[in-house]
Amino acid sequence: MGIFKEDLINFGNLIDTEVEVGLTEEDFMKVFGGLKFEFGDSLIKIKGKKKGFFLKRGFEFRGAQEEGRVYNEKDYETTGMGIYLRIISPEGLDVLEKVGMVKEGEYLKMDVFEALKGSDIYREIPDAFRNRLLLKRYRVGKGRLSLFITVTK
Repeated sequence: MGIFKEDLINFGNLIDTEVEVGLTEEDFMKVFGGLKFEFGDSLIKIKGKKKGFFLKRGFEFRGAQEEGRVYNEKDYETTGMGIYLRIISPEGLDVLEKVGMVKEGEYLKMDVFEALKGSDIYREIPDAFRNRLLLKRYRVGKGRLSLFITVTK
C-alpha cells in the first residue's frame, strides 16, 4: 500500500494511520555506495570491503530487528529518521561509522531517510506534508525493509 495524493488531500484520513513503505536492498546501496545490503527474516547483513595493511578484506556486519526502536530528528535544516539494529556481529563497525552510522551501546543507529527520499512513494508526497512524516516502527523481511510511517499534525 502506498501514499496516494487523494489521501494527502484528505489530510485528516492519514493522522494516526500507519502507511507501509517498502524499501529494497538497491535503495540502500544507492545511498551507501560500496556497501551491499541483504535483508532476511528480522536480520540485516551489510557487506563491504575494509582496508587492511596491504589488501582490502571483506567484512559482514549483522544486525537484528528491534521493531519499535526508531528515531525521528527534525530541525529547521535537516530531517532524519532511522532505525536501531541490535548488533549480532560487530565486524566492520569502523567502516559503517565512516558512512554515517553510529554505535550506541549494543545498537547500531542507521539513518533510513535518504533511502526513503530516493523512493517513488516519497516523490509523490506533496512538499507541504514531507516535513510532517513520522517513523513509528519498521520490519525486516526477505529482500525489503518496511517502514511504517504516519503523518503528524
